[in-house]
Amino acid sequence: MVYLRNMNPWIQAARLRTLPLALSGIILGAAISHLCMEGQSAFAYQEGQALASPWLIFFLALITATLLQVVSNYANDLGDFSKGTDVVAQRSDRALASGKITPQAMKRMLIVLVLVTFICGTSLIALAGLFDAHNGWYLLATGVLAIFAALGYTLGKNAYGYWGLGDLSVVVFFGLVPVLGMGLLQGFFYDAASSRYFDVFLMAGLGLGLLSAAVLNVNNYRDLLSDQSMGKKTLAVRLGASKTLFYHRILLLLGGSLIPSSLLIFEKRYFEWPELLGSQSIFLLGIFSPVFIQLSSHFQGVKAANPGDRELLNKQLKKLSLTILAMVLIYALMTFLIIDFLGPDKD
Repeated sequence: MVYLRNMNPWIQAARLRTLPLALSGIILGAAISHLCMEGQSAFAYQEGQALASPWLIFFLALITATLLQVVSNYANDLGDFSKGTDVVAQRSDRALASGKITPQAMKRMLIVLVLVTFICGTSLIALAGLFDAHNGWYLLATGVLAIFAALGYTLGKNAYGYWGLGDLSVVVFFGLVPVLGMGLLQGFFYDAASSRYFDVFLMAGLGLGLLSAAVLNVNNYRDLLSDQSMGKKTLAVRLGASKTLFYHRILLLLGGSLIPSSLLIFEKRYFEWPELLGSQSIFLLGIFSPVFIQLSSHFQGVKAANPGDRELLNKQLKKLSLTILAMVLIYALMTFLIIDFLGPDKD
């Protein structure tokens, strides 16, 4: 991967290390859909509604999410360069600040990628059969908003990332939208039967959104001093170093607890447990314990670094992104095992 980045500035500008986070929401939403599909006696996804298999829809959603993330990364590169933020910070790792890509070329590439992303997203909704059956125009409008959010973080005179609103955007578009969106694409939330597990989707999506905001928070903590000098009022700049660390701890605690808790909520409802925590639930939480250990280790690593310590905090960015992906993959694995493993208890 290092050799590819050195060979191609476009690959470097795409920031491949951010892709696991972009894919996590799609994987988590698909996993919960699989879980709740198995748990429902009357699934609202009617035969013949979709024009493609759930697997094809899943892979096309992964492609769309990847394209959207690349659009966001390219737009951030262009926006921070045009405002002089990357120049002041001496960001030699940024394609425009280092002179490897010209602003004109980046603008042309963004236009192409936005069009391709829109086409992929529209095709995804169409293949899921939502335009005819369930007003997929609302989902398409959400996708368009996601594109504008990707572009507007640092681009333009009123870039919301410069006013400390990036964290809220990340919670929505990295957590709630992909998780709930996958539920919509798989046929949920259209009637009472298919909305039975809406809170499971919502809790997991919010948890993933908060963990994703933690990734952005590490990024902003790393750039706190240079952002402050350029008037980029990220939430880290507004809070200051000490409060940013406290805020980071809260994001990790809430996000890390909400995702496995959503699985517990499903179990309690499906298996009709009288209490939320039984021996099975304690075992389930134990499955996630390696992730909890990694989150704790990550926080200690961030706490030990100072704002501007690019080398150490870049490592923590990568570590947190991969830890979140690991949590999502464990969740996905459990969705394939939980019905068969715990099913007999319902008899």
